[in-house]
Amino acid sequence: MLRTRLLKAFLLFLFTTLAVTTYAQKPYRVNEIPDPKKDGGGWVSNPDGILTLDVVNQINSAISDFEQKTNVQVAVVIVNDFEKDKEDFDFAYELFNTWGIGQKTSNNGLLLFIAKDRRKYRFITGTGTEGVLPDVKLKHIAEQNLLPAFRENDFGTGIINTIQAIGKVILNPDNEAELNQLFTQPEAGGNSSDKSWLYIAAIAVLFFGVFTLINRQAKGNVGKQAGDNYNLEKKIANGCVGLFIVVFACIFIVVFFDGFRFLQNIKLVHAPFILYGILAIALFFRYLYYLSSLRKNHNDDENFFEAVTSFNRKNFWLIIFSPLILILLLNYLFKRSKNIYRFKPILDEKQKEMIRVDRDVNVEGKPFLSAGQRKEEMVKVYDYDIWESSDGKQHVIKQWPAEEYDTFIQCPDCSFRTYQLDKQVPVTTATYSHAGKAKVVNECSFCKKTEFISWVALPMLVQSSSSSGSSSSSSSSSSSSSSSSWGGGSSSGGGTGGSW
Repeated sequence: MLRTRLLKAFLLFLFTTLAVTTYAQKPYRVNEIPDPKKDGGGWVSNPDGILTLDVVNQINSAISDFEQKTNVQVAVVIVNDFEKDKEDFDFAYELFNTWGIGQKTSNNGLLLFIAKDRRKYRFITGTGTEGVLPDVKLKHIAEQNLLPAFRENDFGTGIINTIQAIGKVILNPDNEAELNQLFTQPEAGGNSSDKSWLYIAAIAVLFFGVFTLINRQAKGNVGKQAGDNYNLEKKIANGCVGLFIVVFACIFIVVFFDGFRFLQNIKLVHAPFILYGILAIALFFRYLYYLSSLRKNHNDDENFFEAVTSFNRKNFWLIIFSPLILILLLNYLFKRSKNIYRFKPILDEKQKEMIRVDRDVNVEGKPFLSAGQRKEEMVKVYDYDIWESSDGKQHVIKQWPAEEYDTFIQCPDCSFRTYQLDKQVPVTTATYSHAGKAKVVNECSFCKKTEFISWVALPMLVQSSSSSGSSSSSSSSSSSSSSSSWGGGSSSGGGTGGSW
């Protein structure tokens, strides 16, 4: 009995030891290396605990002082092992660019990567530090400071001595010219930044003036008849403007304040162009909604075209602020050309020009239009022009196909073009748990003649998997945050390495 218990205890101990050992010696992938900037704001990644806490603090202190004096970002990564199918250069190079070590404008980063079990070390330099720390110089520093201590398994001393030696090289007066080049790059970015802010302010002020001018014209032109419609359109337009401004602000914050990695190539100097593009789109929609308000204010097509023509003549310069408006202008000119002969006066029996009835005044077209003709206008199948002789004794009605002409056909009962085929009428609304039901009918909007065709099933509503998208977005954000904390630098593959 005692032997059985001892055997079980021994097997449990052996299993636990093997499990811990196996886990501790697990080779790391690049995305599994803890980012010290994310974990605690330091410069040393020591996931396997090879270095003591005191040594890590000493290295962090040395690198912090070193970065303040040289503006060069240094990262130290020490692990037991990494992916078996990768060489130390490939792994370190990928890690350098994944984190983005160094300033984005000068690429002045340096990575010291150490794999204890493989007895490998590797320096990776950014393009901005290769001149001060060429491969030969780094190799010499490693042979003099890193390797002797590593051969004694004193990794902390080797790393500290190496960092101090690198600092002496960079701060050497002989390297002053190269250092000045590194230091002046952020300052140049600062000057560019000042100009960018000036451009942003100028663009914002100009567009504010443009929007104010359009709003004043719109308020005076839409008239009282469409006051409610205009207020609605104004709210929608202002909402669009606000939406685009919010989008710009979000992009600006994401890019310049720890934004997503895929947007990090965008710089502050691009911000004025981004702002102009967004405000140009907002102005396009504001112009579009103004035309919509004019359309609702004018039931008479001729009056509508005249109102749009008057507005365009006063504000053709808007295409400078939003070239997209040119599309609307060309579309308007095309429609205008198609209606040139429509508004040309026709002659009565006495060969005198007839007067066109203003449909803004006589909206219903009474007593000239029948109820069926008015219904055709309401469903936008026809536009009816009513011409009246000067003595009021003769009337001519002309019909013109409108936007929904092809949607309807002539009703077999009332003979008006208000008969819609295959109209789907929901009977039971679809939900997330049950399918819906609808009937397909042919229906007349005027006389209400209805012909049943068939029943159709409406598919159940499907909930979007927003949680997974949110998780993915969160992961991307975390990755970009750690990368941008380093500065967003990159390497072209410079550096050196070896073994001990």
